[in-house]
Amino acid sequence: MKHDLTTWDLSPKTAIFLERHPEQLPALAEAKALPPLPPGYVPQVIEVLFDDVPYLRSVGGVLIFSRDCLPDYQPGCVEYRLDDQLAFFQIGGEVVVDRLGGLALVQGRVA
Repeated sequence: MKHDLTTWDLSPKTAIFLERHPEQLPALAEAKALPPLPPGYVPQVIEVLFDDVPYLRSVGGVLIFSRDCLPDYQPGCVEYRLDDQLAFFQIGGEVVVDRLGGLALVQGRVA
């Protein structure tokens, strides 16, 4: 399926990145079509990926996996997956998907 990036209101730089990484488009299109996560939602599994590579995984609030990276590493894209759902995706400084609106705050931090 061809995705029309012109309807996503992206900067030219971000659109070029996605054109170079078309494998990302189906998941992004699906996530953009979903509503924000429900109010009070507390995920059991949180995963953070840099450039489509897992760097952190937390289950039930316990960090079970982390990968080292260089202090000055600047990933091309950052993805947050909550309970195996794409919840947030950023390319450089531009947010492409943000479904985090309903996340619960725990001790003043996003859970």
